[in-house]
Amino acid sequence: MSLSYIFREMLRPFYLLVGIFLVSISPMFTSVSGLQWPGFQAIGEVLQKIMSPGSLIYTNPTSGVERDLFPIIFKPFWSSMSVIGIALIVSLTSALFLSILLRFVSGRLYKGIMSIASIFQTIPDVVYVLVSQMFLVWVYIQTGVKFAKFTGTGTEEALLLPGVVLSLLPFIYFLKTILAMIKDEEGEPYVDLAASKGLHKLRIVCVHMLRNLLVRLAYQSKFIISLMISNLLIVEYLFNNFGMTVFLLNYTQPPVFFVTAILFFFPIYVGLKMIEGLLYLMTQQEVSL
Repeated sequence: MSLSYIFREMLRPFYLLVGIFLVSISPMFTSVSGLQWPGFQAIGEVLQKIMSPGSLIYTNPTSGVERDLFPIIFKPFWSSMSVIGIALIVSLTSALFLSILLRFVSGRLYKGIMSIASIFQTIPDVVYVLVSQMFLVWVYIQTGVKFAKFTGTGTEEALLLPGVVLSLLPFIYFLKTILAMIKDEEGEPYVDLAASKGLHKLRIVCVHMLRNLLVRLAYQSKFIISLMISNLLIVEYLFNNFGMTVFLLNYTQPPVFFVTAILFFFPIYVGLKMIEGLLYLMTQQEVSL
């Protein structure tokens, strides 16, 4: 790796911290009368509180009750990360399986499924959430069987169903992208060589093409993560989950918002950097996600 690339990558966490800090203190620059300058003392007090995150206290905007930020913040953190993890696993594995399956169906059926996928891609996540909740309630009323929690209540969180709902749009994106990649890979010389040796098409796709597909798909990871995070607020709010996005929306005190946002986004940032490292080891090319 070049020195300029290493230096640039070392500065990125600093830019992330500065950006989140500016967003955190942005409410201090507004008032009922318009824009205002909060003063260096007020900004300094925020920085001082950030330096001692263990003593931070958040205030419920409705009841006015004050609570320590730690360790309660780990509950919404675990909830959100669990939902994102379920969504990522479900969407990727389902898209890979269906993509391989679709390579063996007729052209008419293939086009029909792709048309349906395009239609579903235009439906907002709000609709998926409401329909899934209504469907589970209907099944429970009809059969008395509860397949999964469809709303968070008290200390319990609904994780499986929100994760599945959150996976729908990434699944459609993965499906269309993987199918396009498979079509591109089919024209590569190594595929023709494998076919000339009499290897079955399924083995060619699963053994020889899948590695290249996953590498190319990793380049889309930043877009996929941003897509899920943008829809996570809707999912958590409508499923009544006490997740990180709901916490950030309700508790906007600058020090609390900054620490919470760092706790939420930093693991995602580290994950993307790890993917960059793996891509570099596999391709020997500098990658910036």
